[in-house]
Amino acid sequence: MLLGFGMYAVVALGWFVGGIVGGATGMGSVMVSMPILMTAFPAADAVLISCLCALYGNIHLIMVYHKLANAKDIRELFIGCIPGCLLGTLMLKIAPVQVLELMVCAMLVCFIIMRSRSGAASYRLPDRSAIGIGAGVVSGFVHSSVALSGAPLGIYALLRQWEPDRVRGNFSVFFFLASLGTVGSQALAGLYRAELFPLALVGIIGCAAGQYAGVRIGRHINRQLFQRILVVFLALTAVTLLIRALE
Repeated sequence: MLLGFGMYAVVALGWFVGGIVGGATGMGSVMVSMPILMTAFPAADAVLISCLCALYGNIHLIMVYHKLANAKDIRELFIGCIPGCLLGTLMLKIAPVQVLELMVCAMLVCFIIMRSRSGAASYRLPDRSAIGIGAGVVSGFVHSSVALSGAPLGIYALLRQWEPDRVRGNFSVFFFLASLGTVGSQALAGLYRAELFPLALVGIIGCAAGQYAGVRIGRHINRQLFQRILVVFLALTAVTLLIRALE
């Protein structure tokens, strides 16, 4: 483990890079920053620091992208997210993080394999409220347990064939609401320690700088490139989770 300045530098770098991705796509900041933080922190601490940084990042993104959101999409995801966050926080207290990481990894691998089949990339998930609520439950669980809600929502966005602007708008609002619920439930569970807050503050500064650049990059990303970026993120996340779990 790194000590002193090195730990702060890792948090700043991780959330600067994550901020660029989040600003450009509306999601993925935690997926990118978590592997970097894991080089210096235990998994549980990396999750808690990332949740605090993500709360700020989502406040910024909702200010930029909220006008692109679809109210029905947000309502369904949020209804499911509430019980999902509570369940994920409970599991974080009673189950090893490695087990939860393997669960999410298996989900991502299955999706990527199915998407690689001929014609699977063109499949569109039906527009049903039950499906949206179910996606919210899974996202809330994953976010509060391993801080990677972007993984299941990335799958959901690809299956729904959403346009990039719809993804950015929906996820800016959803991730903001999910972050409030996640940080609140984690605080009530007594998971935060005083020494984590200065580290999170440094991460917030890095996130702010990264998202400022990312929002400008995102204006030049079309739908096909956007979908490819999501698939690459999902694949990298699966590999990262497997490595973390095995360690």
